[in-house]
Amino acid sequence: MTLQAIQTAPSEILPILAGLYGGNEQDFAPMLPQLKAAWMVRDSTGKTAGAVGLRPSPAHGMEVMGGAFPGPEQDAAALALMMAAQAFHPHLYAYAEAHLLPAEALEPAGLRRAGAYTRMTGPVPALFPTVPEGFRIMPLSEVRSPHDRLTAQRTHSDRLGHTHVPDEAGQPDFGGSDDRLGRLACDVSGAPAGLCRAWLDGETLALGTPGVRADLRGTGLRRALLLLVGQAARAAGATRLELEAWGDTERAEDQALGLVIATETPIYASMPL
Repeated sequence: MTLQAIQTAPSEILPILAGLYGGNEQDFAPMLPQLKAAWMVRDSTGKTAGAVGLRPSPAHGMEVMGGAFPGPEQDAAALALMMAAQAFHPHLYAYAEAHLLPAEALEPAGLRRAGAYTRMTGPVPALFPTVPEGFRIMPLSEVRSPHDRLTAQRTHSDRLGHTHVPDEAGQPDFGGSDDRLGRLACDVSGAPAGLCRAWLDGETLALGTPGVRADLRGTGLRRALLLLVGQAARAAGATRLELEAWGDTERAEDQALGLVIATETPIYASMPL
């Protein structure tokens, strides 16, 4: 049986998203202003089978949030939702999670693997950081300009899997991070060139992948940011590192530092990118 997705108000899918992700409806309320369109689908018995919402990406069209509940009609429900979303916007990306949007539903909708979310773990690297010539890297706690912080935070924005960075990201200790450990890089002109935020929980250092301006990737600046944060965190007692990365980031470079993949979720995108 072919299932049909029904477009609905984004507010109507919040309880469904809560059920899909295993959270509370209120947890998803802050996301509501970001959702530009939404659909739900019912299975052959009339029971709600899933829902998706679309939120804009800075450089990759729209991200698909949500999916279909596990069950015998999951693939059909997910495909119906994806086809409706594709008709609304041709450039989408989605996380291929078996319990939400299986690859078996994304591929018939015209999406192909284009990257991945990864969580890598290992000892905090102890290599000596080498800062490329002409750059300066400083603790985020010494950066007084909210504009510089925000500009540096947005160096991730062109990469698949990243969403719009809110203006609040220019504030100290954004997202509960520790600015004493985080680092910001400036180029020879003093303009923000990259950033790495850090969270320390006991002996575990958690990082989002360092962001570096597109024109400076491959210069060694990303590696320098990561190693300098690691150096500061080791001095604060960190022994283990958890590094989250999205899209097409430098996995081989991180593996060379002794990190191994603990979690990997493929990201599928409409083709061509």
